[in-house]
Amino acid sequence: MSIDPNTPVLLGAGQFTERLDDNFEGLMPEDLAARACEAALADTGAAASLSPLIDRLACVRMFAHSVPDPIVPAIAPFGRSSSPPLSILRRLALPNATAIYSRACGDEPQRLVFELGNALARGEINGAIICGAEALATSRQLQRQGLSTDWSDEPEGETDDRGACIDLLFDAEFNRHGAWNPVDIYPIQEQVRRSELGLSKSAYRARLAELMARFNSVAAANPYAMFSELMTAAEIGEESSKNRLMGDPHLKSMVAKDGVNQASALVLTRWETAQALGVADRAIFLHGHATGSEPQVLNRNSLGQSESMAAAYRSALAGAGIEAEQIGAADLYSCFPIAVWVAMDALGMTLNDPRPLTLTGGLPFFGGPGNNYSTHGIAEMVHWLRAQPEPSYGVVGANGGYLSKHAVGVYANIPAEFPEAVPEFKAAEVVEVVSDPEPDGVIESYTFQPQKGSARAVVVGRQMSDGRRWVGVADPEDAELLVWFEKADPLGEQIVVSAGERNIVRRRAQ
Repeated sequence: MSIDPNTPVLLGAGQFTERLDDNFEGLMPEDLAARACEAALADTGAAASLSPLIDRLACVRMFAHSVPDPIVPAIAPFGRSSSPPLSILRRLALPNATAIYSRACGDEPQRLVFELGNALARGEINGAIICGAEALATSRQLQRQGLSTDWSDEPEGETDDRGACIDLLFDAEFNRHGAWNPVDIYPIQEQVRRSELGLSKSAYRARLAELMARFNSVAAANPYAMFSELMTAAEIGEESSKNRLMGDPHLKSMVAKDGVNQASALVLTRWETAQALGVADRAIFLHGHATGSEPQVLNRNSLGQSESMAAAYRSALAGAGIEAEQIGAADLYSCFPIAVWVAMDALGMTLNDPRPLTLTGGLPFFGGPGNNYSTHGIAEMVHWLRAQPEPSYGVVGANGGYLSKHAVGVYANIPAEFPEAVPEFKAAEVVEVVSDPEPDGVIESYTFQPQKGSARAVVVGRQMSDGRRWVGVADPEDAELLVWFEKADPLGEQIVVSAGERNIVRRRAQ
């Protein structure tokens, strides 16, 4: 077919991982990102000629700039750059590149591919790099060793800094009941899926372990994985001192691990440039792209599903003009298993599907480098597609928040027109939330969390009278109640809730 010379292509993909081993250098995140950029440029086969054409460098927002100010010292104890993209550019020979610093959340890498691809197609730019990095493993290692360093930087120049935009990560009702983090909220979503499937706690945990074993086997063979120890499904599903319960039903081996030193980068340019440089055979094309977003978790119809994620997958496939059965491989966002299940549902994939569900090994095993994970997923997809016969298709699903924001890309090793923009699918608020619930309620979901010297259970319930949702905590003074949440199966049980500073959940008198 005739290819429009302005068609955007992915021409290079690179990754870099620094483990805490004998080769450990203690690199700061901008150093890691620069090495990934150099690897991506080398991967194009024309780094010297292409570098002067790169006129955008977009850095995916780092953790140190993705949290509220009071938390910054804990995330960045050694300081941070005022503009990571400019700090990265100072390390690279890209004389014409300007800097973009993205918003937070894991959907940003795929959104940037589409944004910068459009800029290329319109002739606004000639080449772009998307990159990102985290060095939390180094930061924690230095603190454990009682060492200090200085990662602060004030590079000169202009940055298109888009801000963190993390309002969706905070919910007043969850927060006032102590549920602030993904490890608090994703288990509540996961329990609802278990309820909808009608599975016991043990049967569902076995299913989680089987799913995660598929991811682990990929990570164990990936040279860029941060955690490459091979684990069986039985080991992943067995609670132990090394595999502790984080929040029922998730064990440590099943959730994203942010203690990584990882970076990745993508190089984009136009088809005519790839041809002129003699490297057109390395080009990978974006065939479909779609996005979606949800309201706050508590306002959704089902806590265990995402209408907007399913819509984004459907729309991306439709834009590519293919059916889900034609996808040869996927890299599905895997911060928590529920994100994988929902994506699999959207694609009609089952646990026994022979196609790869991940090309990296996933966030629990490959590693969870903050908002930048899916840049790694896209990089792996570039290399996977190059190695496949034509035509071959792959899909990358990027997730942000609590199944809150989604960006899906369909890639292929054959040319296609760059996908047209489609309106973002926005799921509607369906369920009303009440902060001072009536006494009579039913448990819709919960998570039990062992903590140092104590335990707690966070509960999401419905009012018996009108179905409105509320959040509460199990009575912390009632040891038998906490054991009930730990050992029994409270889903669907009728309880009594007392409204207050924190809504307190108790069992009905027997």
